[in-house]
Amino acid sequence: MKHFRLIHIIAVIVAAALIGVGCSNENDNTLTSQQTNIANYLKSSHQPRLIPESELSSSLDEKPEYYVQWGLDLYRYIATMYEEGRDSKAEVAMGNTLSLRYSAYIFTNRTPAIDALYATNDETMIAQLESAGLNTSYEWTTDPYVITLGTSEIVQGLETALVGCREGDTVEIYMTYEQAYGKDFIGMVPSKSAVVWYIDILSVTK
Repeated sequence: MKHFRLIHIIAVIVAAALIGVGCSNENDNTLTSQQTNIANYLKSSHQPRLIPESELSSSLDEKPEYYVQWGLDLYRYIATMYEEGRDSKAEVAMGNTLSLRYSAYIFTNRTPAIDALYATNDETMIAQLESAGLNTSYEWTTDPYVITLGTSEIVQGLETALVGCREGDTVEIYMTYEQAYGKDFIGMVPSKSAVVWYIDILSVTK
């Protein structure tokens, strides 16, 4: 009997371990797929097409459009990188307070459409939602989104990628679920979703 119980206990432990491995593999597959899809989109479908920062030295373009990445889960493109006078504007650092206009989308391997939008304070986007018949009066505001890096409760990827940007920048930040909401179901965002935020940095307060 004791021998039978021991075998039973071992079987339960092994089964639990296999279930854990299965869940881990599923998570890994989702994450790997998101990493690949974001990088492929930026380099092929994105307009303009981008190169990774690591390839800047070999680019023949005088002002190459490129993206910066942190690991494989966070990617940033600054559309205003070569704008005249940009270098003289306030640079974002940890602890700064930012005022932002933004639109946030679930990323589905292509340029986001209005039906992938889950949050915004951009009046143009809100007008599009209203023209589609949605009542936005209780859920959407055009007030600037004000955050203080290092103290505000914001998505991890945003806090990392905004550092180094400048006041007046137009920025796109792409995140796998690891840098966004993880496995949580947040509002209209399903569990383990890749997301992209389109941001205009309206002001930077040191």
